Amino acid sequence: MTDTVRHHDAEKPETKKENQPSWLKEGSTDSEEVADFYDTWAETYDEHLKDWDYRAPTYVAELLKQYVSTEQAILDAGCGTGLAGKALHLAGYENISGIDISATSLNKADQLNVYSSLLAHDLQQPLPFHGNNYNALICIGVLTYIENCQSLFKEFCRIVKPGGHIAFSQRSDLFDARNFPDTIATLEQEGVWENIKISSPQAYLPKNKDFSDKVQAIFCICKVV
Repeated sequence: MTDTVRHHDAEKPETKKENQPSWLKEGSTDSEEVADFYDTWAETYDEHLKDWDYRAPTYVAELLKQYVSTEQAILDAGCGTGLAGKALHLAGYENISGIDISATSLNKADQLNVYSSLLAHDLQQPLPFHGNNYNALICIGVLTYIENCQSLFKEFCRIVKPGGHIAFSQRSDLFDARNFPDTIATLEQEGVWENIKISSPQAYLPKNKDFSDKVQAIFCICKVV
């Protein structure tokens, strides 16, 4: 159920670099395309995100700390190169696991020494964990690439212990377009989770010309029932 490292031809890295801003904004829910893009981008990803003033990792770490004590076991779903895991570690969390579709990104995350385990896996497939495995879960900057978020949220609730928390983000331009308010409410009505907080739009990539103040991020935290 895990992904393997993908190999790229000589032309693809330069093509990806040239098309990076437009691809990033348009996104894709094709798992192979997403994995290929982030495998190619992994070496320079952190540098680009720093240049664009990416704030989501710090925001989610501050949000999670309001509800989850630092000794709890956390899964960083869609951890990439580990920016959110690093922010969690700086906030005092030490029991952090990561999962991501990009094996090359995971290699970068492993170098941070903040994760107790890392696994390559497609989040659009059933998660390879037993139920009630974690105290909390974060999924930041990932849901743009997920076709069926409601099914994924149910998987999150399956692997997080009752009373545990799930924190996630979605772009402000996609939050209503993909019916996130209805999805959150439906799962609450079904007794799957309790909606704790939906933030106002927050700065996402303020120094990226394709996002700036046009596309922000909305952060949510729900409690598993």
